[in-house]
Amino acid sequence: MPDDFVFLFLMKLSGVKKYITELHKKQNDPYCWPDYLTGLPGKSAVLQKLEKVYPKIGQFGIAYVKISNIYPYLIKYGYERHAEIIEWAAAILHTTASESKDALVANVATHDFVVIARSRDLDNILEEASSDFRKRAASYYSPKDRKSGVILTYNMGDQKVCVGLMEFVHSTLKTDPLLPKGELIPYLAKKCFEMEKKWAC
Repeated sequence: MPDDFVFLFLMKLSGVKKYITELHKKQNDPYCWPDYLTGLPGKSAVLQKLEKVYPKIGQFGIAYVKISNIYPYLIKYGYERHAEIIEWAAAILHTTASESKDALVANVATHDFVVIARSRDLDNILEEASSDFRKRAASYYSPKDRKSGVILTYNMGDQKVCVGLMEFVHSTLKTDPLLPKGELIPYLAKKCFEMEKKWAC
């Protein structure tokens, strides 16, 4: 790895760890943040931001981000590190998006987030955050599961289905939505839910 790349990666990792350290301090006061577990703003912040950016979609983009395949992980490995996984997901998204002016990251459900940012920055935010979370998520699995990339299999009718490792999946909107403002987030959430990786073995 080039030295400057290693330096930038370590700086970013430092920022993620700092966010989690500060979050743990603030969690001592459950009234300190809209969302106790992640430290992120909640749904009301998304609605307020949408009021501002809806007429400017194109200049701004919206993404719904979900921790994919977390429930199969919890079934197999248990809930002991559940909160930690969510904290890391929030910290990675927040730290990555904080490099973009006017960006918002909000927690809208236990494993679901909304990112609103300038369209020119949104793809980079999602790509970097997804890569960083994928690396972190791999550390929660056994070496065998990491190597195979499959943690559960089941039969659906005559078909055997495989379920992979946790990662971010996201659906984005960066052009005129042709949808009322109130339908944007549910539309993106539905698309995101359909993207969770399950495939025929």
